[in-house]
Amino acid sequence: MPFSRDRMKPRVWAAHEGRVNPKGIPYLYVATTKETAVAEVRPHVGAHVSVGVFRTARAVELIDFSVGHDSKQDFFFEEPPPKVREEHIWACVDREFSEPASVEPDLAEYVPTQIIAEYFKSKGLDGVVYKSRLGDGFNIALFNVAAADLTSCSLVKVSGVSYVFGALENTYHVHAPPAA
Repeated sequence: MPFSRDRMKPRVWAAHEGRVNPKGIPYLYVATTKETAVAEVRPHVGAHVSVGVFRTARAVELIDFSVGHDSKQDFFFEEPPPKVREEHIWACVDREFSEPASVEPDLAEYVPTQIIAEYFKSKGLDGVVYKSRLGDGFNIALFNVAAADLTSCSLVKVSGVSYVFGALENTYHVHAPPAA
């Protein structure tokens, strides 16, 4: 069975730290596609994942960091014009939101994106949008878990996971010690 209606939203008393929310403060994370939603929970092959469809009760105002996500320029040889500089900064912020954190529990990797999100929350926005690195869709984090209601829920079984990778230039070789 898929999770119950109550479990499809984060627990108020047990909110884990996320890319957008500080530990102990629950935000509702949703995705624009089912594939992205499933990928974001990083399930193993054979896992059962509850997937819900949510609808907002009212129009929500979001800050969209995904603009320029796929830009490739990481540095400039000279100071770029203000418009290019601003686009580059937004693209860098989106990449930070999109980057999965390590599994090291002692690292506070999400603090920069949490601070940015809290700033926009303090300005009255309802949430943030950022591109997923784990799927083709977008992630949306709503600051108020009551901003969207579950309309349907289903259970899916993960039948495969695909990794795409390329070599980095950090290879080393170990040579056998000379025979004695």
